[in-house]
Amino acid sequence: MAKKIVDQTVTSEDLEKLERKAQKVEETKARNKDKVQKTKKKRSANYNTSKKILDNSKAYSVNEAVKSIRKALHTKFTEALECHINLGIDTKNSDQRVRFTTSLPNGIGKSIKVLVISASDKGKEGNVLWRDVKSIDEIVSGKLKPEIDFNVIIASPSVMKDLGKAARLLGPKGMMPSPKTGTITDKPEKVLEDLSKGQVEIKSQPSHAVLHQIVGNFSFKDEELIENVNHLLQELQKNTPSKMKKKLIQKVFLTSTMGPSIRLTGF
Repeated sequence: MAKKIVDQTVTSEDLEKLERKAQKVEETKARNKDKVQKTKKKRSANYNTSKKILDNSKAYSVNEAVKSIRKALHTKFTEALECHINLGIDTKNSDQRVRFTTSLPNGIGKSIKVLVISASDKGKEGNVLWRDVKSIDEIVSGKLKPEIDFNVIIASPSVMKDLGKAARLLGPKGMMPSPKTGTITDKPEKVLEDLSKGQVEIKSQPSHAVLHQIVGNFSFKDEELIENVNHLLQELQKNTPSKMKKKLIQKVFLTSTMGPSIRLTGF
């Protein structure tokens, strides 16, 4: 009886698949190792003291949270108040991404660097850098760096086609101008005026159902911080994606820059 001969030749495509699989395994191991190291990370005495003041086993009202976090501050610099929100969105569904602008009643206490790309090339004026289309090549080459040289881009509609070259750098950071945020415009002066009044861009993370936002710093009065937090949560509810099946705001946490976080009640 004839035996069936099986071809066991390994093709280059098979090798590539095996290499990709091995690389994924190594990446998973590295991530797990990082998680273990973070878990074992030693905290400072000041952090541990703050943790005793802030009871993370209970949920706080916004008023209680702000006042308690202020009592637990331990650094020599002015810390920011950060709001971290778990969202009920499906990150794979582009219709459920959260992105809008709003003006916090008391601003965030932080100056924002703005890059305006238009026909004008008049250089730097305060925190605003006015450049023409040539600046796009400087972003691609690394001469102009996101989050270092600018935090926000305002672009005229005429340069958007060219700006696509920098999308792979700006997109993951959420810095591509958008009609939703009003950052594509022929009237950048109006957007700059709104930014000076405390306008911030609220956006969910590209691949995670979370949102991080600074809502002021502890040079503000408690009432100002409370007003900013409540405003953010109200505006977020108003901008719930229309195709949401879950509740948009799942959990809300407040924390200072260097301190432990505490959860807000009601979510």
